[in-house]
Amino acid sequence: MEIQELHLKHYGKFKDHRITLQPGINIIYGKNETGKTTIHSFIRAMLFGFPGGRGRQPKTDEYSLRRPWEDPAYFAGSMTVLEEEETYQIDRNFNREQPSCTVVNRSRAQEVPDGEKEIRRFLGGMSEAAFGSTLFVRQARAETGEALAEELRGFLVNYDTSLDLQTDVSKALQSLQKKKKQFARQRKAEEELLEEQIGRRQAEADYVRREISALKEKEQELLDSLARQFPQEDLPDGETKEKDRNYRIMTEAVLVAAALLAFAMAWLFRIPQLRFFLCMFAAVFLALVFPVHKLLSVSEDDGWDDRTEEQDRQMEPVREQLQSREEKYQQLQNELEALYQEHMKTEGTALEIEALNLAIDRIAGLSASVFQESGGDLARKMSGILAQITGGRYKRVSLNESLEIRVQSKGRLLGLQELSFGTIQQVYFALRAAAGELLAKGKPLPLILDEPFAMYDDARLTAVLKWLYHSGRQVILFTCQDRELRILEKIKAAAQDADEGS
Repeated sequence: MEIQELHLKHYGKFKDHRITLQPGINIIYGKNETGKTTIHSFIRAMLFGFPGGRGRQPKTDEYSLRRPWEDPAYFAGSMTVLEEEETYQIDRNFNREQPSCTVVNRSRAQEVPDGEKEIRRFLGGMSEAAFGSTLFVRQARAETGEALAEELRGFLVNYDTSLDLQTDVSKALQSLQKKKKQFARQRKAEEELLEEQIGRRQAEADYVRREISALKEKEQELLDSLARQFPQEDLPDGETKEKDRNYRIMTEAVLVAAALLAFAMAWLFRIPQLRFFLCMFAAVFLALVFPVHKLLSVSEDDGWDDRTEEQDRQMEPVREQLQSREEKYQQLQNELEALYQEHMKTEGTALEIEALNLAIDRIAGLSASVFQESGGDLARKMSGILAQITGGRYKRVSLNESLEIRVQSKGRLLGLQELSFGTIQQVYFALRAAAGELLAKGKPLPLILDEPFAMYDDARLTAVLKWLYHSGRQVILFTCQDRELRILEKIKAAAQDADEGS
């Protein structure tokens, strides 16, 4: 199966957002809080949907986290895939009130009768728990090497195969029950804390949203009040104002002209009394210019300045409050998005519990001989992948009777606690990739990775990207760093040079 396009019709923060994907490695790059984890979640939701809701749902379940805030009834998406050289379109309505899933074979222009069954065929029958534990990798947790080694021991129960050595079933069951309790306690504590934080932020955001709505209503009321106080029809229009301005200028010009004429006549006449009266008239005309200018200018702007000043005076406090509330609302949305991403890590714990339950049921009905038969394939595949991504430094992996991984190095079998943190990360990746191949029954399914290599140095990152590139499988890699892009370009260039050389 190959994913060709994602269409987030209305999912989380996205609306009518399309992403086109290609065969091989697809890198989706973006800074934090740009929605990478939301897109990562969308792919899984398109393949498996959301669990049906019964009774009270936690505030931080995946459905609640990804349901759009605006128009929550419209919660839908679409995905285009290529399967056995035919194109299919998967459409889902995620709304719990009326969920639906349809699959259309676009190559034949016909709808498939059972959409969910067809999607399981695309996945080689892989369950959601198995998919989430192998091919669908969430953001890596910042753990110590010893803690990560312990997680790997528990991870071995997440696939539907077995072990490669003789194992005591009762001891395995005992270990799994203990691990299940640990995961359950961890998940409960994390979810309670996150529910409290998210609930508090959501309540505050709702309150701020109501404040914004009230301020916008107040703003409109003030505008309406000013319109009533200064009716538009009572205010001079543009043409009237232009006429008033021309009249003022003409009046001022006449007064100045009369004053100049009086001065000129006073200059011509020799009779002192007449010259005195003419100068007095000229002075009076000039003195009238300023009051006439002032009086007629006020009449031009009558009403407009009053309205503008009053509007500024009354509207400024409201607009300042509105801007402050909108900034606060945006801040709360960013905080909620960060909390949602944190919650995604606790979802991984829920999957571990589900996988442990499946494993307990499975192991209870199996014998040690079945473990030995099926686990050998896992160890061989895992060893092959690990040898390639470590440059041949570690070539063989085995499992002991306590479900612990052992890595062979220079004639010795090393426990994970004896390896560097970076090497443990490589073992973790090899385990996921190998288990995913087995669970998919050999079908080439995409690897969907959300920041899995954040703790890798450049040498390890180059090795694993080179393995992914030459594996020929589709990879959708989400990252907030650009070094994956730079290293992949070098790998492609080297491969192209090698092809041209041969």
